[in-house]
Amino acid sequence: MHDSLVAAVARALHPALPAAAGLSEEDVAASLAAPPDPSLGDLAFPCFKLAKALRKGPPQIAGELAAALSAAPGLFARAVATGPYVNLTLDLGRAAALVLPRLARGEPTRRPPSGTRVMVEYSQPNTHKGFHVGHMRNLCLGDALVRLLRIDGDEVVAANYLGDVGAHIAKCLWWYLDRLADRTPPAGRRGEWLGELYSTASNQLDEWEDRAQLGDAAAADELARARARTSEILHKLEARDPELTAIWRETRQWSLDEFAEIYDWCGVAFDRIFYESEVDEPGLKLVEEYLQKGVFTESDGAVGVVNDEVKHMPFFMLRKRDGTSLYSTKDLALARLKFEEYRIDRSIYVVDVRQSDHFRHVFLTLKKMGFVQADRCQHVPYEMVELPEGPMATRKGNVVLFRSLRQQMTAQLRKTFFHKFEGVWPAEEIDAAEHAVALGAIKYGMLARDVNQKIVFDLVAWSNPFEGNTGPYLQYACARAGSIVRECAEAGQALDPALLADDAAAAAALAALSEPRERELVLALDRLPGVLHAAAAQLRPSVVCTYAYELCKTFNRFYQTCRVKGSEPPLLQARLLLVQAFGCALREALGALGIAAPRRM
Repeated sequence: MHDSLVAAVARALHPALPAAAGLSEEDVAASLAAPPDPSLGDLAFPCFKLAKALRKGPPQIAGELAAALSAAPGLFARAVATGPYVNLTLDLGRAAALVLPRLARGEPTRRPPSGTRVMVEYSQPNTHKGFHVGHMRNLCLGDALVRLLRIDGDEVVAANYLGDVGAHIAKCLWWYLDRLADRTPPAGRRGEWLGELYSTASNQLDEWEDRAQLGDAAAADELARARARTSEILHKLEARDPELTAIWRETRQWSLDEFAEIYDWCGVAFDRIFYESEVDEPGLKLVEEYLQKGVFTESDGAVGVVNDEVKHMPFFMLRKRDGTSLYSTKDLALARLKFEEYRIDRSIYVVDVRQSDHFRHVFLTLKKMGFVQADRCQHVPYEMVELPEGPMATRKGNVVLFRSLRQQMTAQLRKTFFHKFEGVWPAEEIDAAEHAVALGAIKYGMLARDVNQKIVFDLVAWSNPFEGNTGPYLQYACARAGSIVRECAEAGQALDPALLADDAAAAAALAALSEPRERELVLALDRLPGVLHAAAAQLRPSVVCTYAYELCKTFNRFYQTCRVKGSEPPLLQARLLLVQAFGCALREALGALGIAAPRRM
C-alpha cells in the first residue's frame, strides 16, 4: 500500500507536537481533514484533544504549533492558526513528488494481505430462462466487489449459484415436450430460445387462469391439465427419471453455454460454480439432522425454525408438508458446503432487495445451527433495473435480453462515435474498442448509482462519450490523457523516462508546479487508495464511480487552464508526469470496476 499525503503530513507534524500530547502518528493522521474552504489550506489539524493534556486553550496550542511548523522547511509551504485549527498548505512540488511518480509508473494500489478468505456469491441466473439487462446489475456489482476486496488484501473466492431446478424448468420443459412440433433449437441462441419457451409457457398459463376465473370452462380444463403435467415433470425430475433427466441435462447445457459466452464477453470469471441441484438432497438431509437435534421444529406438518427477530414472519419454513424442499433449504445446505469446502471467514451474498427478509432468516438460522461464520455473512441488497416504461418480468417477456443489449449498445456506439475511424484504424482495433466501450457503458451504468437506488436503463444516455456521468466519458478522458502524452512525444517533447525511474529526478522536475489547478489535481490523485479502500469496506462500488467522475472533471479544469504541449522544461516534464499519472490513476479506478480503457478513442 502506497503512502498517502495524510500519512506523510502526520509523519512531518508529529515531531512538532509536545510529548505530553500523547498522540501517535496514527492518531494525528486520523485527525487530519480537508478544510471546508480550499483557500484555507490543503489539510487542517484540530487541537481540541490536546487542551486537557497540555493545559492550554486549543487556539493557543494551534498558534504555537503553526509557528513551529513555519520555522521548519519541508513538506509545508504554510502553516496558519485559525482558531483551534492549524491549516496546512503543502509545498506543491514535494507533495506531487510523493504522489505522482508511482502513479505514472502504473504501480497498482494494493493493501497487504488481510488473512481473510471471503466468498462473494453473485450473478445466480436460472437456467431455462432468458439472461436480460436486469441480471447485469447483479453481475456488474458482484464482479466489482470481487475486484475491490482483492485490492483491499482479501483472498476472494468468486462464486456463482445457478438455479437449475424448480417450477420454472417444469414449465419450460412442458412447453418444449408437449407443445412444440419442432424441438430443434435455433443455432447460436439455444439458451435464449429456452427463455422464450418459458415466457410463452408462463403467459399461456396466466391466460388460461384469467379466463378460468371469468367462468371459461375450457380454459379451466386446459389449466388443470397443464398444472398436472408440470407437476408430473417436476416430480419426475426430483425422482431422477432417466429419460427426463437426460432432456434436462441437455437443455440445461444450452443455458450454461450461453452463460459462459456472456461471462466471457463481460470479462467475468468464477472460481466456483454451485448448482441448486447440487444442494437439493443435502438440504433435506440437513433439515432432518437439525430436526433431530432439536434446532428445527414441526408446525402443521412443515419443518422450520422460529426466528422471533423477524417480527412480521417469525416462522422460517425449511421443508414443506409434502416433504419437498424450498429455497431456504438449499441456501442452508449451500452455506454449509461453502464453509466446509473453502473454510471461508466471510460470506457475501449479492441478491436483490426483495430477498432481504429471506437472508436475515438464513443468517439467524445458521447461527442457531452453530456456524461461527454466521455473524460474518452479509447480504448486499440492490434495487431493481427498470425500463423507461416500467418494471421488467421474464415470465411476461418484457425484458431486454443480453444479446439484444450487447447488439444495441455496440450499434449505438458505432453510429454515434466509432464510424469516424472506419478506414483509419484497423478493423480489429475498432471492434476491440467498441467492445470495451460498450461494456464500460453497461458496467458503469449499473454501478454509478448506489445499491439502494433503482436504475432506469437508458441506452442512449449511457453510451455518450462526450458528456454526462457515463463509462464512455471516463474512458474517453483516459484515452485523451494518453493522446496528450503521445502528441507531445511526436512533437519532440516526450516525457523523460528518467522521471519514471528516479524519484529524485521526478521531485526536481515537479518543483516547477505552482498553479491552483495543478494542486487540485495532485490532491485528487492522492485520494485514489483511500477511495478504493472505502469502496471495499462499504461494499459500494458507486464510491469509485463518483471519485472517477470527479477526478475527470478536475483533470478537465487543469487542462483548460494549464498548457502542456509547448511548455518549457522543467514545467513541461512536470505537467507530462501529472497527465500520465492521471491517466494511470483513472485506468486503475476503472479497472477496479471491471472496465477497460482503450488506448485511443
